[in-house]
Amino acid sequence: MREVSAAAPLSLLLLVLVVQALNWPLGEALFGRDDCRDLTISSCECAPSLSEYELNCPGNSYNPKFKITIRPGSTVQIECNLTDASEYTQMPKLSIGSINMVQIKRCPLPHHTPIAGIMDHLGIRDTKVLIFEGNDLHVNLTRMHFERLQKLQRLRFAARRLPYIPEDLLSDMHLLNWLDMRAANLGALPARLLANMENLQFLELGSNNLKQLPRGLFHNLHKLLHLNLWSNQLHNLSKHDFEGATSVKDIDLHNNGIVQLKPDVFALLTNVTEINLNGNSFRSLPEGLFEHNKMLQQVKLQNNRVPLANLPARLFANLPELRTLYLRCELETLAADLIENSTALTDISLYDNRLSTLPAKFLEQQLNLINLDLHKNLLSHLPDGIFHHLVKLETLNLAENQLTEISSKLFSKLMNLKTLRMNDNRLLTIRPQAFAGNTLLRQLNLANNRINLHEYLTVHGVDMDLGSPFAHLRNLTTLNLRNNSLMVIFSDWKYAMRELQEIDLSYNNFTWLDYSDLDFVSAFDLTVNMSHNQLHTVHFYKQTEFQPLDKGLRLVHGVKSVHVDLNDNPLVCDCTLLRFLQVVRGDIQPDYAKNLITYTDRLNCQAPIALADRAMRFVHPSELVCNFDQAEDPKERRCPSHCECLVRTFDSTLIVNCSNGELTKIPKLPRLPQNLLEMELYVENNTLLKLPQNNAPGYENVTRLYVAGNNLTQLEPSQLPANLKYLDMSRNQLQLLNSSVLGYLNSTLDNVTLRLSQNPWICNCGARELLLFTQNKYERIPDHTNMFCMDAEMPTRLMELNINDICPRPKSLLIAVTVIISLAGFLLGISAALYYKYQQEIKIWLYAHNLCMWFVTEAELDKDKKFDAFISYSQKDQSFVEKHLVPQLEHGPQKFTLCVHVRNWLVGGFIPENIVRSVADSRRTIIVLSPNFIKSDWARMEFRAAHRSALNEGRSRVIVIIYSDIGDIEQLDDELKAYLRMNTYLKWGDPWFWDKLRYALPHRSPIGVSQGNGSLIKSALKGSTDDKLELIKPSPVTPPLTTPPGDTTKNPLVAQLNGGTPHTAIMIANGKNGLTNLYAPNGKAHHHHHHGNGHINGAFIINTNAKQSDV
Repeated sequence: MREVSAAAPLSLLLLVLVVQALNWPLGEALFGRDDCRDLTISSCECAPSLSEYELNCPGNSYNPKFKITIRPGSTVQIECNLTDASEYTQMPKLSIGSINMVQIKRCPLPHHTPIAGIMDHLGIRDTKVLIFEGNDLHVNLTRMHFERLQKLQRLRFAARRLPYIPEDLLSDMHLLNWLDMRAANLGALPARLLANMENLQFLELGSNNLKQLPRGLFHNLHKLLHLNLWSNQLHNLSKHDFEGATSVKDIDLHNNGIVQLKPDVFALLTNVTEINLNGNSFRSLPEGLFEHNKMLQQVKLQNNRVPLANLPARLFANLPELRTLYLRCELETLAADLIENSTALTDISLYDNRLSTLPAKFLEQQLNLINLDLHKNLLSHLPDGIFHHLVKLETLNLAENQLTEISSKLFSKLMNLKTLRMNDNRLLTIRPQAFAGNTLLRQLNLANNRINLHEYLTVHGVDMDLGSPFAHLRNLTTLNLRNNSLMVIFSDWKYAMRELQEIDLSYNNFTWLDYSDLDFVSAFDLTVNMSHNQLHTVHFYKQTEFQPLDKGLRLVHGVKSVHVDLNDNPLVCDCTLLRFLQVVRGDIQPDYAKNLITYTDRLNCQAPIALADRAMRFVHPSELVCNFDQAEDPKERRCPSHCECLVRTFDSTLIVNCSNGELTKIPKLPRLPQNLLEMELYVENNTLLKLPQNNAPGYENVTRLYVAGNNLTQLEPSQLPANLKYLDMSRNQLQLLNSSVLGYLNSTLDNVTLRLSQNPWICNCGARELLLFTQNKYERIPDHTNMFCMDAEMPTRLMELNINDICPRPKSLLIAVTVIISLAGFLLGISAALYYKYQQEIKIWLYAHNLCMWFVTEAELDKDKKFDAFISYSQKDQSFVEKHLVPQLEHGPQKFTLCVHVRNWLVGGFIPENIVRSVADSRRTIIVLSPNFIKSDWARMEFRAAHRSALNEGRSRVIVIIYSDIGDIEQLDDELKAYLRMNTYLKWGDPWFWDKLRYALPHRSPIGVSQGNGSLIKSALKGSTDDKLELIKPSPVTPPLTTPPGDTTKNPLVAQLNGGTPHTAIMIANGKNGLTNLYAPNGKAHHHHHHGNGHINGAFIINTNAKQSDV
């Protein structure tokens, strides 16, 4: 079986080849590519394509005389280009072969040779169709021109003008069955022109300026079926003109300017089925015009040049085969018996007449009528029974009339009606049962009427949805109610019309739209056009508030998409729009609306004024508010007088706006309704002197308080509501915030956002806590850069000061401290000298053997910090950190807790915030200083954060490890360069590297050491901290014996990150005259020439015997 199946295609191919060989003329070869190539070489340009060849001859000419297109075996087209008859010899001599059709365009008529000579020259044979379309022929057309065309079956001959046609022109063309001589401007025809054309079936003589037909023209045309005589001037036709044309099936006489027809003009056309009388100038038509044409199936009488107000009675009566009737000639009345007994009619068009009504019995016998077109008339009333007998009617067009009512009986019998058009009438009333019998209706167009359907919404004054008059139309797919006066979407449109695919409700009077109005149950995707209405509100529900009806239907049909066009409506963008706006923006997608698709590109807010002309989709939900008081009665008003109260449903907030009201105190505020959670109070630009107590009715619910632009001079904790989140006290008269308020803001209201700018702050010792609060909580004060001290000679930013600037130490205290330090230094000089020489070896040995740890450990100042050290390094040095530092420090003899950014930083947090947090949460910062570190912006930021934190606290914090060669110090960052010049460091590769590093890290207190004496702990810390400043190489400078308090300096990174200018005093011990101010406030540096190896208080200095040149 497999071999037979494989051989089947080959056998079929062989069979096709054999059949072609048997039918192909022996020895014949079609024009091919070889011929095309030879022509290109010799005389013409030949361009082959997929199915044809294009020749341009002669080939060396810019404007070739002939363009010949050859489709082998099918057609040849010859186009001339300003060619003279004598130039036909320039065409190539070819052997094209058998061609069915030859078309000659814009060519001259040969002078003394037949047209067949052109085809002979090209080797064309067996042509059945010839189309010759010439311009000016220049010679008379004679019988000779059609010689040797006896086999021709179809001829189209056209020219601008044929002044003379000989009687024997077509005598040799007995086989011709199709003759087209349209638009030849013949003027007149010889009587015997067609005498020998007994096989002619189609005759086209249109647009020839013929004024009459010679008697006997059709005598021998017994097979003629189609006769076209359109656009001539045949004004006086008679039945004798059609003698011999009894076989004609259709005749076209349109646009002949005929004014009157004789009653028997068509009497001899007994077999005619179609007559076209369009575009004439009939002033009347005779009775009995078609009484001899019993085979007539179609009559066209349209676009009459003059009004034809009426037609004679029974004009189309008793025509048993009549199927189609087109009448458009400004008819004003119709005879009741106009189509009597013509019961086969299926299509009647009375479009664009002037009919005001129809006779009651006009359609009584039309049981087979399918399409009835009555649109664009003046119909104002139709008898109830006019359509009762049209049981097969499928399409009824009553558009563009003046009908005002659809009665219950008008369409009651149209059981098969599928399309009804009644748009552009004056419809106001539709009776309840108007469409009860039209259950198969698919398309209903009622656009551009006055329909409101109010009578279906109210029963005895009670509003209810009783269903619309369309409730029976369960198969409706398209409902067009555009441009009416509707205000409600009826339930039967949503739940009864299961086939509905399009409903147009645009240009109506809808003012409110609820999601339930869009809850359609259809088996198909549905488009709802609600554009250009008066919609001011679109209400959607919370997920739990809406329960769709007909859940069973949804399970059967499935949930289809509903496309709703809501553009060009005057929306009031208030809080009732909230959930609709959230759905449009994609903020929420409730289950009930997941298949809803809205179109809102041109949906703008008309109100309120603040949102006018804004595209709704660009409005944020927090901008949608409603009035708190809905009642118009002033007695029921809950909002304080001279105030405006709004509800913002987006975050369940009541907004009370009493700004600009010349208030001296805050009025009594309304209590929050159960559906609201917070209150915003605006009392800006008044004359308030103080705030009420936080337990005042209504005031206790305030979460955001805007009190800018008043005369407040003080603030107490009891005046701040317990749930306050935002407080704007800018532009008041505040000079100081006392410690109780600041403590309350630090504890109870630790998340409140403050605005404190443009107050006359006094910066003295009393503002110490305010300064610390502002600098430490700057992120909670957005306008902190605009807080100025107004008691200075020039206003100074609060963020640029430190404690010493506003509260300097007394000089007597400074002198006493200096004397005590000097005496202590003298007494301890000898001991210090001995210790100083061997201090590094002593401390490292003690720490390595876990002996006398009280001598080298820190106290509990850092007990709340999470990490022992934060490792700052370049990402390119990660291998050194992961393979050496972290394992040795976390798993060595002393186990330390390390902060490494790759594992301890918060994902998604801002890098500067992570840097500050890591430094603040760590007791030390280890800087892995390498060329990669120097190139890293973030690494340098980490160094600055650690260095400046140490400066602010006045304690040792930074451990520098030189990893690899860092090059010339002069090329480094200024701050890093200054640090390396004044401090020593630890170098990777030092034999004592790990002992020195562990010693520099926080020390663990040995078990059993007493922690009960707080002063002892502090003393031990102070000693150990200072002792670690120099480890091996003695320094000529004696470190200070005291550590400055942590609040004497300011964090420069914080100030820098917040737009301030850091002015931190960096104190350097010089061993001679106390402290040197390296960086002074306001950017002024005081330079003192001191020699010796100094250090910065805020950093560890680990001497590894490295020289400055090593850096």
